[in-house]
Amino acid sequence: MIALAIIALSPVSPIRGVDLSQELDSTGLGWVTYTQLESFANVLLFVPFGLLIALLSPTRWWWAVIVGLVLVSICIELGQATFLPGRVASVGDVIANSTGGVIGVVIAAIIRGMAWATRRLRRGE
Repeated sequence: MIALAIIALSPVSPIRGVDLSQELDSTGLGWVTYTQLESFANVLLFVPFGLLIALLSPTRWWWAVIVGLVLVSICIELGQATFLPGRVASVGDVIANSTGGVIGVVIAAIIRGMAWATRRLRRGE
């Protein structure tokens, strides 16, 4: 959560200006653009956030967790647009962040489902 806040609210994008073209070319990923890399980073940034919040919440409230993740992402982008002139806020970032959060919630569902199935098997049901 602290890492998310630091990255989201830093005055400059953590990967802006970083030239990864040689590294990407050497791995066969030279076709990846900065925008794609930034979007992927936004997805990855929100996966643990969604996972943690979902695991700490009752399953019946996971719809609210997803809504909350979208609202947090919107607030981050509005904060960047309002208070951080070195950052660029975008709807694409909200979509990427929200996607990462939903992936985290899905992982939480898988973890809970596996735990439930394991308990049933141990009881012999």
